[in-house]
Formats: sequence, C-alpha cells, structure tokens
Amino acid sequence: MKKRYLVPLLAVFSVISIFIGAEDIPPAEMLHLSKEQVEILLASRLPRLISIIIAGMGMSICGLIMQQLTKNKFVSPTTADTMDCARFGILVSIILFSLASPLVKMMIAFCFALSGTFLFMKILDRIKWNDTIFIPLVGLM
Repeated sequence: MKKRYLVPLLAVFSVISIFIGAEDIPPAEMLHLSKEQVEILLASRLPRLISIIIAGMGMSICGLIMQQLTKNKFVSPTTADTMDCARFGILVSIILFSLASPLVKMMIAFCFALSGTFLFMKILDRIKWNDTIFIPLVGLM
C-alpha cells in the first residue's frame, strides 16, 4: 500500500471511531450536541481514540526495534513473546496485588514484558541455527 494513503485512512477511521460506541451519536448531530453527548465525546471517545493511536505507534516502534535487534523481518512484539509476558504480568498483578492502583499493575506488566524480551534475546544468543523462520517460531513457542 502506498504511504500517501495511510494518513487519510487514519483520519477516516479516526472519525468513524468517534461515532462508534454504546451511546449513539449520529454524525448529523455533531453541530448540535447535548451536554451528555459532549461529555461522552470528551470523557470516552476522544481518550479512547488517542490511546489507540499512541498504542499503535508504540507497537510499531517496538516492532522495528525488535527487527533490528534480531536482524529478522518476521519478528514483532507479538511473535517475540513480549505481549504474552505483559499479559502474564497483568494476570500476576491482578491476583497478587488486586488492591494496587492501575499504574502499579501497568508497571508490573511492563517489568514482565521487559524480562520476557530479555529472556527471548538470551535464548536467541544461545541458538546456533539462525534461520529467518526459526527465530519467530522460538518466540511463539
């Protein structure tokens, strides 16, 4: 896909995302919003959209870094076990630290993801057979 189409596609999907949710806000009413609809937009829809865009940018940067470190185009945070370790960290934080704040739970998930990535890189250092397909398979296992 051409790069010149990506920014307009992001804008179109961002506008569509603003109108999708549990409470219906028709596009025709955007000029005459009620207080309730403005609150829904500012408290729910826009923060959701911004967080999704930031998370997507972060995942793409992480993927590029992982590809550069492993010198493999098929490696990404999802195939290198980073996402699974983060999910495991969230699970551990919910079970062991259920009363902790969301920031503490995110920090625990971050530590688990970082340690899982370091473990993946250590496993790759010990493997003598570096095939382009074999490296992502190690992360998936």
